[in-house]
Amino acid sequence: MALDAQERSALAEAVRDASASGPRDHLDDHGKPRRDERLWKLLVDQMGLGGLVVAEGSESDEDSAGIAEMALVCEELARNLAVVPALSTLGMAGSLLRVVATGEAEALLSRAAANEVAIAVGWPDAGSTRVVAALTGSGRTDPGSTITVDGQVDFVLDGSDTDVLLVPVRVGDTEVVVAVDTGAQGLAVTAMTGLDLTRGLASFAFTGCPATVVGPASNLASALDISLILIAAEQIGVAQHCHDAAVAWAKERIQFDRPIGQFQAIKHQLVDLLMKLELGRSALDVAVAAADAHLESPDEETARALSVAASTAKAACGDAAVIIADQSLHILGGIGFTWEHDAHLYLRRAKVLEVYLGTPGAHRARFATRLLEDASR
Repeated sequence: MALDAQERSALAEAVRDASASGPRDHLDDHGKPRRDERLWKLLVDQMGLGGLVVAEGSESDEDSAGIAEMALVCEELARNLAVVPALSTLGMAGSLLRVVATGEAEALLSRAAANEVAIAVGWPDAGSTRVVAALTGSGRTDPGSTITVDGQVDFVLDGSDTDVLLVPVRVGDTEVVVAVDTGAQGLAVTAMTGLDLTRGLASFAFTGCPATVVGPASNLASALDISLILIAAEQIGVAQHCHDAAVAWAKERIQFDRPIGQFQAIKHQLVDLLMKLELGRSALDVAVAAADAHLESPDEETARALSVAASTAKAACGDAAVIIADQSLHILGGIGFTWEHDAHLYLRRAKVLEVYLGTPGAHRARFATRLLEDASR
């Protein structure tokens, strides 16, 4: 279901227009925003973005859209800081279920595509570049089996407003991905106060909680890498908006009878930020291509290429988002430091995404290690 250039441009414009109202009506001063139900229903039900996860009526993921389309949607929604669970449900959960690729995973994908459930992913360590199951379980590990789970997962994106949580669990010597109904007995969900006022976080504590085995956790690294790429797409969306806002303000703000954009200090600063943005976007494009190649032909070679490209994109886009969000706020001047202006909301989103699933420094070390390993083979 890959889209051509004209269709992708139309998709980007449609998503951008649909989310143009921004996040202000859904904010909470304590970092616990309310989902924009109207926008989410418009995106999934009317615009059919659930079809980016799995085609309607499909029994496999062969007709699903590529990561390129999903990255495009994540970027455009991030440009307007839309308060919807696109990254968590369609992005990270959708990618994880596609990698697991069992009948139970396809059933969950179809439910997400039909807007029957919102799904979040509980990565064991939200600050790490690795996935090691932190929860323990007991029971049969066949897909569709019910097991009991114990442990805790923190910093789950959109966790306080989700219906199903996907999480890796260790059962003896076997690791599996399980789906947990957030209303299940033995599960305590606690909303966490986050820096990003446009996206909620939650903590999940499991005490003998029933969970359904979705499939083996044999390829979690690739699912994590695809999630990193979609996070990088959001970072590019944030960076693009902030740069556009800074350029527009430099053309409008008058000092000494001239627009401030005519002063060399501002012009040079905007060009430097544009270079950061374009370098990040180039890294993202390479990573998106690597992700689609891996989904089409999942083997060790494409997995290693995906790992290097994903970490490169996360590092480059993370730097771009934070630096551009911070510097554009300074270009805006006094107005940029007010609560009423959205500049601080973009900086908050950029800072959270910078550290989520690994900092730029951690990912530079990760892809450098992979490259050295490849060179020594």
